[in-house]
Amino acid sequence: MVRDELARRELCEAGPVIYRYRRDAYGRENADRLHAVAYRCGGLAVDLHEPLTRARGGSILDPANTVAVCRSCHEWIHDNPAAATKVGLLRSA
Repeated sequence: MVRDELARRELCEAGPVIYRYRRDAYGRENADRLHAVAYRCGGLAVDLHEPLTRARGGSILDPANTVAVCRSCHEWIHDNPAAATKVGLLRSA
């Protein structure tokens, strides 16, 4: 299932969401600088992230509970759980 989803959804779906969050939180000029220096979307999806994690009752086998992500975005989501929750990249049960 994961392989099929990544073949169908080749591009990182979280990068634009994260960039918009950073732009809104830090202002466009600072977000552009932060995006270029401290964080960069890899562009191509290599993982499926589960917004509703298995520990919270989600399933990796449900395509509706997945976001195709690059490694950098996946790390950002888990390093910034409050922000990721705010933008819908993490959900509680």
